[in-house]
Amino acid sequence: MKRSFSFGENPVLFILKKFPEILPGIEKVVTIYHSPDSGNILAMSLKKIQEEYKLEELSLKDSLSIISRLRNETTPYTWMQKENIPFEIQIKENVQIGIFNELNNNILLIRYPSRFDHLNDLFFVYFNENRSNFGVVNTDKLLSTDNKFIIAHIVRNAINSYFSTLEEDRKLFSELQENTRTLVFEINSLRNELEATQAKYDNGFVQLCSKYLLDISKRYSRKFSFSDSAIEKLKNFDGDFNDMGEILEKAALFAESLTIDSLLSEIIIMDFHLNTSKPVKKATQEVHPENNQEVPVRYMKTLVLLDKLENAALNVKTRNKLLTSANLGNEFPTPVTPPAISDALKKHRLKIIHLFKEYPGRWEIIRNEFRPIQNILRAKTELNQRSA
Repeated sequence: MKRSFSFGENPVLFILKKFPEILPGIEKVVTIYHSPDSGNILAMSLKKIQEEYKLEELSLKDSLSIISRLRNETTPYTWMQKENIPFEIQIKENVQIGIFNELNNNILLIRYPSRFDHLNDLFFVYFNENRSNFGVVNTDKLLSTDNKFIIAHIVRNAINSYFSTLEEDRKLFSELQENTRTLVFEINSLRNELEATQAKYDNGFVQLCSKYLLDISKRYSRKFSFSDSAIEKLKNFDGDFNDMGEILEKAALFAESLTIDSLLSEIIIMDFHLNTSKPVKKATQEVHPENNQEVPVRYMKTLVLLDKLENAALNVKTRNKLLTSANLGNEFPTPVTPPAISDALKKHRLKIIHLFKEYPGRWEIIRNEFRPIQNILRAKTELNQRSA
């Protein structure tokens, strides 16, 4: 028979299915019990048919009053025979048979308290009159009174043991369910708290970045503000917070350098202006004491251009490529063409010369290795020489 959880069905039915294990070879067991699902008194039969046990629901027509009396009696068990049983159980499909119609059967009635209506559920166990149910070779001897006392005691104890196990399983499962519900509730609470904490952290971090940006706006006499995309990118920042001031300042200068109209009252920092990735460092990184804050505003765009070219040159050298305008242009956040680089250098030529003179320790790569910059510096040197 298919196994199910002990707490997954009515305990009376579960025990009914266990009778072939309690009494191997038993021919038939009938149970009458209160069903909490339907609120009615039901009957089920377990009968051995060709070495297999079949369950069958029985009808209790016109027998409820007698069954009620049997369920109210307090005697733990009673041995009964057909002539002592004043009712019949009718099988469904209107096939009339007597529940106790075998003259030679001894019937053991076991009562066990129902936890649903506080009366007794009933088990009718069909024994042969002799000892054949117990594997005795000599089946001529009938069951004695002592035999029946022992049998009733053993069978009722077995039923009691199953009921106890069922109740323990039910309570254990109930506790597991409660523990699981508590655990799920705690996990959901922690998740909600974590989300709330993350939201507070994100808002606090964005406010801190806004304060940084306000300071930058004051220093450069320009109003900078974040776009929604920039705010979302800041929320996902997982780098060193100490770098945020520098990151925001570079983003502001980058956004300004891409602004065509210099008269705009507000410059919006987009997500692509923010470079939150860890920079590629040279093996021996030089420290430049010059602070960008000391650079006059009119030179800021030129300074940003030189910084971009220097960073691009560093990346190109890291990849062992030639320092050409095409290669440097591809390293810009937004790639630019060689003609665009040439045009920018031409427009900023005088300011480039000035910045190189003011800050001799900066932009070492493009100063010494990038030909367009070298051409500008060389032209300046030759002009000075001719003037002398």
